[in-house]
Amino acid sequence: MKEEIENISDTRLNVVCTFDANEIAAERKSIIDKLCKEANVPGFRKGKIPSNIILSKFSDGIKKQLDSNIINKTLDALNSKTEWNIITIVDLKREDTDEGMVCTLTLDIIPELELSEDKSLSIDPINVLVEEHEIQNEVRNTLRRYAKYEVVSRKSKIGDFVKLSYAGKFDDESVVADIKSIPSIYGTQTNTWEEAGNTTAPGIGAIVDAIVGVKAGEKKTISQQFETGFEVVGLAGKTVSYDLEIIEVRELVLPELTDDMLQTLGVKSQDELYEKSKLLLTNYKTSQARLNQREELVSKLIESVDVKVPESAINQEATNLMNEFTDRKVRSGMKPQDIAKNFQEIFNSFKPVATQRVKIGVILDKIAKDEKIEPLQGDIENMIWQDVYTRGLDVNKYVVELRRSNDKIIDLRRRTLRGKTLDHLMRMLCRDLNQANNTNPKELADVPSAEQQ
Repeated sequence: MKEEIENISDTRLNVVCTFDANEIAAERKSIIDKLCKEANVPGFRKGKIPSNIILSKFSDGIKKQLDSNIINKTLDALNSKTEWNIITIVDLKREDTDEGMVCTLTLDIIPELELSEDKSLSIDPINVLVEEHEIQNEVRNTLRRYAKYEVVSRKSKIGDFVKLSYAGKFDDESVVADIKSIPSIYGTQTNTWEEAGNTTAPGIGAIVDAIVGVKAGEKKTISQQFETGFEVVGLAGKTVSYDLEIIEVRELVLPELTDDMLQTLGVKSQDELYEKSKLLLTNYKTSQARLNQREELVSKLIESVDVKVPESAINQEATNLMNEFTDRKVRSGMKPQDIAKNFQEIFNSFKPVATQRVKIGVILDKIAKDEKIEPLQGDIENMIWQDVYTRGLDVNKYVVELRRSNDKIIDLRRRTLRGKTLDHLMRMLCRDLNQANNTNPKELADVPSAEQQ
C-alpha cells in the first residue's frame, strides 16, 4: 500500500491509498477462504464448499467485506505511523483500476498534542469559613423536619407557607399551560404551596416575592421576565403574567429543644447539636471547594494547551449531551416530539460545553498516555455506580446494556481513565500546595471521585 496525505486543515486530511493487484487478490482470497470454512450452504458439508459456489452465492457480501477490510487496513496503517486520533470518515471514494484499487478518504482528526513543559500550573487553596448565621440556619433546617404549620389570619411574612392557585399568560393572551413542552409549574397550578420569599426555591421567582404580605382570599396579578438563556426554551426571553388567588397562609412553628427533642435529633445537648450542624456545613463547603478546584484545574488545562478539535467531534459530544437532556426530560414527563420542535436551538446551546469537554478529553488522554495511567477494574466499577446514581439507572439493566455494546464499554473505560487522570493531577497539585503551605499531609482529604467535574 502506498499513501499520499494532504492537509486540508489542522483537523482534516485527504488520504489517497493505492493497493496493487496482488494485495487486493490476497485480501479477496482470505475472505473467500474464510467463507468456505464457515458458510452454511444446502447440499454441502460445512468446510467443504467449493470456492466457485461461494463466489456465486456471496459475491455482493465478498465485495462489501473487501471494501471494509481495505478501509480498515488504511486506517490501521495511518494510526501506526502517526499520533493522530482519527475521529470520523467524512468522505470515502473507492476506484478499481487495472493495477489494483485506489481508496480516497477525507478524515477528521485530532492532531498530535504537545504538552507544555511549564511547571507553573496551580490551583487556589481551599479556605472554608463557616459563619455563625449559617450554623443557626442549619440548626433551624434540622428542626424544620419536626415543625408544625399553623393557619394564621394575618398577612404572610417571609418564611410562611402560602397555599395558592395561579395561571400564566403571554403578552398576546395565549395560555402558557396550552404549550405541552412547558412544565406545568410555569403554567397553571391549583392549590399549590409556596414558601413566601424563598428565592432559592424552584419555580417562578416573581410569585414567591409577591406572596409576601398577602392574606387568604386576596387576588393579584404579577409578571415574570424570563432570561434569554432560561432552560425552558418556550419561556426564554419572554414575559408571562400570572393571576394569583391566595387560599391560605400557614406559619412555620419550630419545636422547642426539649430533652425529648434532642434525643430525637440524636444529640445530648444544644451545644452538641450546634457542633454537629457546624461539622455538616464544614464538610459540605469543603466538598464544594474541592469541586471548584477541579473545575479550576480543567479551565487552566484548556487555557495552557493549544487544542485543535474538528467540528465533527464537537457535534458528536453535543449529540451525547442532547441525548442525556432528552432522557431526563422524558423521564420527567415531557414528550419527545415536544423537544424535537426546538431541537436545533437546544442542540446549539450544548455546543460550547461540548467544545470544552472534547478539549479536556484530548488533554487528559495525552497526559494518561505520558504518565502511563491505566484504569483498574475497581475504577471502572466505581464509574458504573456513579452512572447509576447520577442518572437514576437500574444497575442490572445498565450492566446488561454494557455487555451488549462494545461502544458503551469503550466510552465507560475512556471516561474512567480521564477521571482517574484528573484525580492524579489534583493529588499532585494539592500535594504541592500542601507542602508550600507547610500543612500536615494527613489533613488533605481524598479528591472527589472521577468525572465529577
